[in-house]
Amino acid sequence: MRKILVFILTIIMAMGVCSTFTACNSGGNTEETVTVTDMVGDTRTIKKNPSKVACSRSTYDLLVAFGLADKIDGVDKKLLDNPWTAVFYPESVNHYRYEYEDSYETYLSRGVDLVFCPEKRIADDLTAHGINAISVNLYGTPTFDHRLTFFSELITKIWDGDDVKQKSDVWNTKIRQAVSEIQSTLTENNVPKEKLFYVRGDKDKGIGYTDTKGSFVEYAYRVLGFDSMSAILETNSNRPSAESICEYNPDVFVMGGIYQNKHVTDIKTTAPYTTLDSVKNNRIYTIPMGLTQMEQLNALSPEFFYDQANRLHPTLFNYNVSGMLKTSVKEYFGTDLTDEQIGYMLNGLSPNGGNLY
Repeated sequence: MRKILVFILTIIMAMGVCSTFTACNSGGNTEETVTVTDMVGDTRTIKKNPSKVACSRSTYDLLVAFGLADKIDGVDKKLLDNPWTAVFYPESVNHYRYEYEDSYETYLSRGVDLVFCPEKRIADDLTAHGINAISVNLYGTPTFDHRLTFFSELITKIWDGDDVKQKSDVWNTKIRQAVSEIQSTLTENNVPKEKLFYVRGDKDKGIGYTDTKGSFVEYAYRVLGFDSMSAILETNSNRPSAESICEYNPDVFVMGGIYQNKHVTDIKTTAPYTTLDSVKNNRIYTIPMGLTQMEQLNALSPEFFYDQANRLHPTLFNYNVSGMLKTSVKEYFGTDLTDEQIGYMLNGLSPNGGNLY
């Protein structure tokens, strides 16, 4: 019996030595890393090809569109609350519902290996607790001009598959082409710049709720030939007074988000906005809804530019946006939308034609 025990112990020790030897020869931790710079300029070294990612609202749909849905653990619950999300991508119901700013304990308990954060302070806090986190937002310094394909290109640095790279390159080409076409047409026709005010409608904070300098929205409407009030608003000043808006005297208003149709009604009946020529002349426009608000950078951003060009410059542009949306949603999400659903999208409505709020 003693000889048998000695033999067993010898085998176990040999296995331990072998395992130790293997670990030493492989460097112990075989996970490959990559060093990237995020959208606020912070350099982070993170796991390459992560398999369990937590997404912010502005990062989810491009990951799905680029074929990385199986790498997503969850997303900000507000995106999952949007009924269009389940229409575009039915499997989204299986993703975990994160808070906008969830605790580091939650990410640790779920074994997440990368978090895309909407703010630097959130990424910094998670990093301090040993969680891979990088900042991705909709703002650039001093402008968003050089950020148009930043996240798309960042994805290909984190995930190095050929298919991801190919899809990213195609999307990059599409959005750059949209911007180039619109700018060239406006320049060729010497279109004078008018003033625009964008009403941010993801929350019902009234007509004065907007976006600020350096935002994607400010960049987009500059591409579309307008001077936006957002360009003169500093960070944390996205609630200008009604008096300052009237003093700016925008030639057009553009309403976005789930409350856009409510805000269209509100501005026509709310003083002092009713005194403005843009309101009297009904120069009030809306933005389509999708899985992501279309005025946020997303898989359908090329269609966003084409749609707004049609609405804001109807004598110059007549893009088949409905056809484009059908094609892109099928390509990126594998879903066939009906003509009726496309109409609801274009009018900022729910998949059933009702209000989204």
